[in-house]
Amino acid sequence: MELLCSVSSRERGTEAERRLIIKMLKKGVHPKAIFHDLYLQKKNGEYSQIDIVVATPQGLIAIEVKDYSGWIFGNERQKYWTQILNYGKEKYRFYNPIMQNAGHIKALQEQSEQFAGLPIFNVVLFAGDSVLKDVSYMSANTYVGYNTDIKYVLKKVSEVGFANYTNKKEVAGVLRQAVNNGNDPQIIADHIASVQRNSKGQPQPIISYSTGLLSFCLRKLFRF
Repeated sequence: MELLCSVSSRERGTEAERRLIIKMLKKGVHPKAIFHDLYLQKKNGEYSQIDIVVATPQGLIAIEVKDYSGWIFGNERQKYWTQILNYGKEKYRFYNPIMQNAGHIKALQEQSEQFAGLPIFNVVLFAGDSVLKDVSYMSANTYVGYNTDIKYVLKKVSEVGFANYTNKKEVAGVLRQAVNNGNDPQIIADHIASVQRNSKGQPQPIISYSTGLLSFCLRKLFRF
């Protein structure tokens, strides 16, 4: 908790995000370089919620954390990825996390000319007992893996050339304000309402089941 509180608190974000922050701190990342649970205002007035941003000499790392179980299938061009549970008897679709994080990166780039010129790495990390069975991507500065891969991610980023920061105080100020926005109940409520509006019309879970598992699958469906 002492490590975590140097960056965030037990009330912010998810347990998987908090565990990842502790991992980074133990790997030597400075607490002031980690920004957790950001609500970044976009040009249209809405907010983009980003799990974690890490400021490094090589640029910014935008991290989307997914605490899922089961098998995961998808590639960077598919709008929806698939999660398979219960030995293939339950299937769920969720929005492509690479695209989701690309939206977060766009919101960062809109903040100023400096942000627009900075390298921003698109990193998606899965926690829980999920298994990436068939996940592919080709874009540069993109990585999809597990929370336990954070050491590898930090190492690969450190091998890239230094970014051209023109005003580090501006970058830190924007990111700190985005974190502080997460303390405003009205901003959070507006963001949730925006997500609900934008999610209308998205595909519902695909549920496959045998006759003997009908009642079990219905219970799982309504739980979600």
